Amino acid sequence: MRRRGPLALPIFLLLTVGAVYPLIFTMNKIAVDAGTPPVAFTFWQTLGAAVLLLIVAAWRRALPRLEARHIKAYFVIGLFGIAAPVTLMTWLAPKLPTGILSMVVILSPPITYMIALALRLERVRALSLLGVLFGIGGILLMVIPAFSLPEPGMVVWFLLALLAPASFALTNNLAALIDPPETPVITFASGICAAATIMLAPVMIGLGETYVVPGPDTGADLAILGAAGVTITMYVTFLIIVRAAGPVFFSQFNYVVVVAGLGWGILFFSESHSAYAWGAAVLMLAGVALLIHAARRQPATQAEP
Repeated sequence: MRRRGPLALPIFLLLTVGAVYPLIFTMNKIAVDAGTPPVAFTFWQTLGAAVLLLIVAAWRRALPRLEARHIKAYFVIGLFGIAAPVTLMTWLAPKLPTGILSMVVILSPPITYMIALALRLERVRALSLLGVLFGIGGILLMVIPAFSLPEPGMVVWFLLALLAPASFALTNNLAALIDPPETPVITFASGICAAATIMLAPVMIGLGETYVVPGPDTGADLAILGAAGVTITMYVTFLIIVRAAGPVFFSQFNYVVVVAGLGWGILFFSESHSAYAWGAAVLMLAGVALLIHAARRQPATQAEP
């Protein structure tokens, strides 16, 4: 695992990417409402991110290396971080209420912490445990008061959906565990997105969701381009934060996304929220603050396990 340094940049990036990432759901809605198939939307935004990152990497003379160790890292993280969970969530979308499905994803922070403990990437720390518990409390406060499945048979799909946050949590830890040494962030991010694109292509074709860009709707094409920009921001900051502060610290991004999503909803769609939602936001922000404080109390440099 990489040595950890000052946390000012990781904290800033965590809050920034957490605030920006919810915009991808708006872009998704614009594109899908215009007739873009969901898996095709994911494929094209990932391809767009890969192309733009590869251009920057080529300009910096830092294209992804094609040695076995590097290829393994690109495809493993691309699989568990993009291709597998995105495909699963897309497949489950018609089978579960959207609200329930979106809430499932933010279970990744506590799963990340448990995996990190098992892999000995993190130590047991009271503040970290308390931060995770605050985050879980926020999730429960948002879900339980309104939690109901329209049909008993949906329980199976709900349990299957738990594989998505587990996949994201595994990605958080794998990024710290198999990150090739001396690999620039842009290089690694371009390799991950390229690998995910390669894996998503047969899924898109197999599901019959082929779509050609540019398409008939300019708004959908702009949404795909915007989503590609968000994807670039996501994976570049993801690698920077995991290298600097560890996978558990980055996993708190999910809580920031929920809080930011509430704010974007009010700003763009004049949404109103219950006291439960605002209480959950407070708990999640408290969880982030505790994780940040716990990370600050860690030694600035940490020996690799």
